[in-house]
Amino acid sequence: MFNLKIKTFIHQNIPYSFNWNKEHHRNKYSQIISNRGELNRLKNHFKKVYEGQIPNTLFNSREFPRVSQFKIKGLKTAFIRSIGKSLIRSGKIQSNDSKSKLSQYAQKVFDIYQENNFGSIPGHDPILKNILIKDKDSIAIEVPIWSKIDNKVITGHIDLIQIENDIVKVIDYKPEGNFLLSLPQVAMYGFLVKSKLDIKKIKCISFNKQSSWEYEPDILSESIKDYLISQKINDRPWENFL
Repeated sequence: MFNLKIKTFIHQNIPYSFNWNKEHHRNKYSQIISNRGELNRLKNHFKKVYEGQIPNTLFNSREFPRVSQFKIKGLKTAFIRSIGKSLIRSGKIQSNDSKSKLSQYAQKVFDIYQENNFGSIPGHDPILKNILIKDKDSIAIEVPIWSKIDNKVITGHIDLIQIENDIVKVIDYKPEGNFLLSLPQVAMYGFLVKSKLDIKKIKCISFNKQSSWEYEPDILSESIKDYLISQKINDRPWENFL
């Protein structure tokens, strides 16, 4: 029915089902000529993942940090919301309301659950799978990403990767809101894709059914770093991997 390539990994006793929409990816390749090299590197990464060529030992080790652990800590919620609003006003973060494409896809799944009296709210999997199947810019979900340089190892799973025009978008679904709290996680995904696959045009997005927020991964090493230093927040473990 759908040209999805699926590979499920069990990492630290949690299943992660990598889904690759090859039809969407192939269509993007036929449309874009400016950075086909980047699309090829992305394709090769997906191919290796689908074939199981990833360092499962690293993903299953509890010695190494996971990207999902990276969150802003030590600030009151009001302060975090305040810096988020400031970054939106300055244009460093682009905020979109519930009419944004990603939010509408998420809301549609919520509506289906309600209409069918499922008695629960949809989790990551149905929302991400719906986007991957229906949105032509969406290429893959639950994408393993990792870095091993000297003794520094980090692993993670990216919720969603899109290609819009010639920009690769690294996306994370954050139903709990307060996106800035987890911005270090999503921006770090962007850094890893950028450095590992040598992709120059890249954006990061956090979204839920109410809103989406788009930003450059460099915001983590610039504006966010400057603000946390000004607040004397020294717990910034992601900087070991930038």
